[in-house]
Amino acid sequence: MEWLQDFAIWLRQLWVLWLMLLFLGVVAWVYWPRRKDKLERHGRIPLEDNNEET
Repeated sequence: MEWLQDFAIWLRQLWVLWLMLLFLGVVAWVYWPRRKDKLERHGRIPLEDNNEET
């Protein structure tokens, strides 16, 4: 049964590594220079004044 505890510890470490890589990937994707204009336009969407009634 000790192998199961060792396996659980290994999986926990792997999960932390996976989440860290995922986070760093998202941060790199957001701050990539090619996406700057698009993300700035998206960031201004809440500030735009749209008085169109549907």
